Order: sequence, then C-alpha cells, then structure tokens
Amino acid sequence: MGYRRVMRIAVAVLAILLPVLTACSAPGPGTGPAATPSASATASEAPATPEPDLTSAPTTPPVGQLLTLDKAADYPDGLSIQVDNVVATTAADGVDGAQGTSGQVVLADVVVTNHSRSDFDATTVVVQGYYRGNVGAVMLTDANGTLGTGFSEAVPRGEQHKARVGFAVPAADAGDVTIVVDPHDGTHDPVRFQGPALGD
Repeated sequence: MGYRRVMRIAVAVLAILLPVLTACSAPGPGTGPAATPSASATASEAPATPEPDLTSAPTTPPVGQLLTLDKAADYPDGLSIQVDNVVATTAADGVDGAQGTSGQVVLADVVVTNHSRSDFDATTVVVQGYYRGNVGAVMLTDANGTLGTGFSEAVPRGEQHKARVGFAVPAADAGDVTIVVDPHDGTHDPVRFQGPALGD
C-alpha cells in the first residue's frame, strides 16, 4: 500500500469522525454548567430560623452578664436596659399561664432607655424568666394586654419605653428570680437580672 493511499484513507476517516467528536464534546441545549444561585435566591430559599416561643417555659439555662435587680445594663453605644418593680403576687382574673403555680406569679417592668445615636428596634427583644437559678418559668398573657411578651415598637433615640411582663413562679421560689433580657439583634449581648421579688 503506497504512502499516498494511506494518507487518503487517514484523511477520510478523520473527516468521518470529526463531526461525531464535535457533537459529543459540545454541550446540548440545557446541559451546560448549572448556574450558581444568587445570594438573594439562596437567602429566600433557606429555612428561616424559628423564633423562640416566648410563652413557653425556657428549656435552656439563662445566659448573659449577671446583674442584681437594682442595676442597669449600660451598653457602650448608649442603650440601657433594666428591670424594675419586680413583685411576687397572685394572678388577676383573665391572666393565662399561671395554672401550674395555682396563680402565683412574678410581675416586672422591663425598661429600655435609648441614648444611642439612632432608634432602637425593641421588637426583637426577648424576655425570659427563671426561678431557683435555672428553672424556666412560663410567661403570662392576659386578655386586655396589660401583660405582654415584650415591646411592640422601636424606642426612638432620647426616649424610654417600658414593657410589663409576668411569669408563673411559685411563691416559695420568688426570693430567687432571674429575668433575662436579650436584645436579640446581633449587636447587644443578653443580660441576666437576678434577685428577690418583693411581696405585694
């Protein structure tokens, strides 16, 4: 077999195989690399972090800087949080959540004072109660809204807002109450206020 004939056969084979090889290597419609999800798409499809059920007794120990009930938590940016008027009493008519303590409760005011340079979104604040150090207390609610789970609006700079809260606490344990206030905003750390509730 001559050299020229061998070359003609090789060229013919190559001409036949080239379209086949090109078709195999080229991506077909819809078979290209998968698109990377955008940050917004990823965020919208990610499951949301569940918010704590504020009316249930907390099942984890209290966290945060420990202060006595007569102290205020002062943050470097000018925000201040304190707990006032901590009173051991009996639940009034219409109050729900104190069935497990035969109506024995502790009420308190959570006070946020905003001396920072911007409004503080107090709607993110989480308040939880404990007694005997780390026993979680059920948060109280009532039909007329006197007691709530926290704040319903922002605290403008230069202003002070107060929220009345209550917890089911046996009278025998009202001498050792802990109230945790967590701004829950990624900027301000939680704080624990601990001490005795006064009798009414």
